[in-house]
Amino acid sequence: MCSRRRFLDLIIASALSFLFTVALLYATLEVPRVVHALLIKVFPDWGLHFEMEKMRETIESLRPIGYVTFVTVLILIIIGFVFGRTRVSSLGSIGLYLPVFGQFAFSMFFLAGIGVLRALWLPILDVSPKILRLGDIVYVPYMILIFLLEHMFRLMGVHLPPTKFEAAPSLMIMLLGLLIFLLGATTWLYGKFRGHRIIDFWIYRFSRHPQYLGFIVWSYGLLILAAITPSPRGDYIPPPSLLWLILTLTLIGSALNEENSLTKKYGEEYVKYRAETPFMIPLPKPLINLLTIPVKALFGKNIPEHRREIVGTLLIYGLILALLSTPIALRS
Repeated sequence: MCSRRRFLDLIIASALSFLFTVALLYATLEVPRVVHALLIKVFPDWGLHFEMEKMRETIESLRPIGYVTFVTVLILIIIGFVFGRTRVSSLGSIGLYLPVFGQFAFSMFFLAGIGVLRALWLPILDVSPKILRLGDIVYVPYMILIFLLEHMFRLMGVHLPPTKFEAAPSLMIMLLGLLIFLLGATTWLYGKFRGHRIIDFWIYRFSRHPQYLGFIVWSYGLLILAAITPSPRGDYIPPPSLLWLILTLTLIGSALNEENSLTKKYGEEYVKYRAETPFMIPLPKPLINLLTIPVKALFGKNIPEHRREIVGTLLIYGLILALLSTPIALRS
């Protein structure tokens, strides 16, 4: 009877996780196309016939909405951290990144169709579109992957132009993220159904936050896909690497805040689990020591624990990565 109940819990957890993951995949691949088909009737592509006056009118009419929405999203992120409402911060950062789907509009006017979502970025674009590229250092892992793939194909005697396999890795990264998310959600739901106080088995043995990790990996693949997708003349908006960086740092901050709550709730039991399990990705200890140098220098510890320490850590890492990205952004 017990084994039957356990099996039923696993089936239900897997089904719910699968449905949510499929919904996310559908939202990635199909929803933008449907939404674009609807919105293009309301926000036409004035760039097709170079209707400059219509484009200016559209920009001016959407500018107040863009500014208000932008400020609202920033307030959500700040309020979430100030009051420890991590879901609010996460919601704000996702909203800030969401207009990335406008990169796939394939229109000659950047606010046409689903591109209208990019009205949220107008406060940034009005200053300089290059600001969106102040996170370009995050492309380094992808560039290394492409280099290794090219080298591997060359050794195999296969010579493919880069365009043949640049899109495939980005899609694989997105699918990998969805798989990690699926495994994390299934494990978490199953653990809750079985009454576990701390979820520390299956994928949670290798990552304390697999669902955050899966979402970050998925959104990274989406960023790469946006970066390699050609834009029609007149519609070029840089892929928002800075906004992906903000999204990722916000989710990391949310995970750290959640760990503080779990430590207070479960005490030594969770402290032991945290000491034995990687934060998100299993990494060699020398690399961990290198990556945590700023935290150690600021707070004398590997992991920030209090809310102020978490905010300070996110700001310093964000600043470091933005500074490293600046030469790339200015050169492009």
